[in-house]
Amino acid sequence: MSTHHRPSSRRAPSRARAAAAAVLATAAVAVAALVLPAPAAAHAATDDLTWSLAPKDGAQGAGRANFAYDVEPGEQVRDVLVVTNRSAAPLELSVYGTDAVTTPSGHLDLLPADQEPADLGSWLALDAGDDGTVTIEPGESADVPFALRVPDEATPGDHAGGVVTSLRQQVGDGALSVDRRLALRVHARVGGALAPGLAVSDVDVVVHPNANPVGAARATVTYTLANTGNARVVPTETVRLTGPGASAVAGGEPADELLPGAVVRRTVQVDGVRPTFRVAADVRADGLVVGVGGGGATTATGTAAGWAVPWALLGVVVLVVAAAVGWPLWRSRRTREVVPSPAR
Repeated sequence: MSTHHRPSSRRAPSRARAAAAAVLATAAVAVAALVLPAPAAAHAATDDLTWSLAPKDGAQGAGRANFAYDVEPGEQVRDVLVVTNRSAAPLELSVYGTDAVTTPSGHLDLLPADQEPADLGSWLALDAGDDGTVTIEPGESADVPFALRVPDEATPGDHAGGVVTSLRQQVGDGALSVDRRLALRVHARVGGALAPGLAVSDVDVVVHPNANPVGAARATVTYTLANTGNARVVPTETVRLTGPGASAVAGGEPADELLPGAVVRRTVQVDGVRPTFRVAADVRADGLVVGVGGGGATTATGTAAGWAVPWALLGVVVLVVAAAVGWPLWRSRRTREVVPSPAR
């Protein structure tokens, strides 16, 4: 793949609620993703080459964690990305924009470098030279101006992407290419009706056997959670299992925000389940809208039923019944064998 990218791509996943400076950098063969949920600068290190990113203070604000805009269809916003070379050698970086996505596992990520953006990433035009790169001397910083051009037909609600800096290096004999990327998120909320929504579907419950005949069991509940609205939401999930005379409740692990259109598969472990032959699993997901200006909340529910057979207890019962029936039969047979037949 080329080290140059169109000025209209970008990449940057980060947590919406993060307030402290933090950097997430991932190096991967051919494609690497870096995420900055930090209010300060993002830092990337590749051996002895290190650089950082930050929004430039100015008309759009100061001390920002990333780029966030409240815009209208057809509007254009101008801003500046500051790239600082913190290494002792010159640094040449590709600079582009791309779309943000939510992975099936529920984490924020950016499109691969070779995939064209179709949403906010395609709205970004970066001034990074004809070849889409910027060269920075040791210890120096470079301003990379860019424009966010919102299409006239842009749909209302939240759109997410990132501005990406990329360093591609050849490893070993040059047969292996490593692309290391560092990015800042870009968020835009397009004016219009904000309609948050969640949906829970494909709920499945499995109760795992317990060797203790009178002990509680553990259940695994899996389900699909989809952001069906046009707003970014952070979900909080609760799972309740109920059966004859017993119930158990558990909450899901903290989840990243879900971008509009995201579909993830979630798993929750519920302890303290009484195996009463049949249990019902009720899933509730509450979504808090995050982003420019907030925007309320939304809720979705789903349900399913599953078997919760007390195998260990049934095994004990079978043994007891077998003993209760078999012992008299055995005693009777032994008696017949011991008592001699009367003489004729």
